[in-house]
Amino acid sequence: MWYRSFLLPLTLLLLAGACARPPRATLDPRRTLADLQKTPARIPAGDLARTLTQVAWKDHPDLALAEAELAAARAGILTAKARPNPSFGFGATKAEGVPQPWTLTYGLNLPIETGGKRDLRIRQARLQVELSQLQVADAAWKLRMDVRRSLVDWLQAREAAAAADQEASLRAAFLKLQQRRLALGEIGTPEATLAALEAQRAAAARFTAQAEVRRAAAALALAAGVSQAALEDRLRSEPAVDLAPPPPLPASDADALIHRLDIRRTLLTWEQNETTLRQELALRVPNLQVGPGYSFDQGVKKWILGVTVDLPLFDRRQGPIAEAVARRKVIAAQLRQEEQRALSEADLAAARFTDARARLKAQVEALAAQEARLAAAKRNADLGGLDQGGWLVARLEATQARSLAVEAWAEAQRARLAVEAAFQKPLDPTEHPFRFDGVSR
Repeated sequence: MWYRSFLLPLTLLLLAGACARPPRATLDPRRTLADLQKTPARIPAGDLARTLTQVAWKDHPDLALAEAELAAARAGILTAKARPNPSFGFGATKAEGVPQPWTLTYGLNLPIETGGKRDLRIRQARLQVELSQLQVADAAWKLRMDVRRSLVDWLQAREAAAAADQEASLRAAFLKLQQRRLALGEIGTPEATLAALEAQRAAAARFTAQAEVRRAAAALALAAGVSQAALEDRLRSEPAVDLAPPPPLPASDADALIHRLDIRRTLLTWEQNETTLRQELALRVPNLQVGPGYSFDQGVKKWILGVTVDLPLFDRRQGPIAEAVARRKVIAAQLRQEEQRALSEADLAAARFTDARARLKAQVEALAAQEARLAAAKRNADLGGLDQGGWLVARLEATQARSLAVEAWAEAQRARLAVEAAFQKPLDPTEHPFRFDGVSR
């Protein structure tokens, strides 16, 4: 009969769909750990902050996780585009005492979505992709900021370690001088004891400063997502910090705050809620189920056409619609809260930068004056007008003046980073932004 030729291809189609499976995958923590422990390529030369940022954007696990979640969100669009499958039914009934006892029934059920539900579902999935893109951008921005903060910490620690080493050497030389003076009777025991205590304090401070350099280097490697072994060679060639005060901030643009990632995320949340509201309204429109069929009833052929419609008599989505409408006020309040926080952070960061820049400028001027006095003391010592003790004291004062200038420099750099964090935008217009969607970075 004709229905036999229809059943065979339908059966083959169902079997083919059931056999289609994704490739098998496994997750081996040992292999993952081995990949992480591989020695990476040499970190290239150039501006260290930008270089390490590019390295972090390429290999850091935090960014890889965000990009994987973005890929999963994109796959969700395929799920949203799916249409409901039709269903096929078959039934057989046998009647006793009749010449042709069998009644065979074949039915096909075709669901039809109404009210634009599929389009709204696709829009919701695309909004989720946009949110995932913001998550990727947020992860990249956090990596950039972590690298720069860690680099400032390491540079300050390195300068502090160099100053501590120099001070320890000067204190040790001054102690030997005081011990000779004590032996000659030029000074008393209290002066020599004080010099010994200062030498011991400086020696302990040297070890503390060296440990801080190692800790800061480890933190920098962690922020960049590289091994310490790969970073050490690159750090050895890093020049001394430039203590010149950074340029003043450009004119403030409060409108730029609306481009912050948290504000853009809130705006996308609003769009998601509006789409959810439209989906709930669309659910009020009943879907259709068209069911054409065929029946062979005891020798009589019968064609059937049925239509099923949901009757929204009791549940008209009143609750979900009310929730979506109420969430409008919640999201609007969140936006206002985030904008207020952004304005406050921008004002505080600008004030902090202004103060830090002024302090750095004063410390650099004081350092220049101290270095001038040190040069004069050296000339005086070369001519015999200054004893060895006075020369050592002058060098100690110059070392301490540079330490204060380095502290002011580090605070100015952190204040500058705070301004960038408030606007979530680099102050240097020549810096290349993060790019994704397959674009090289």
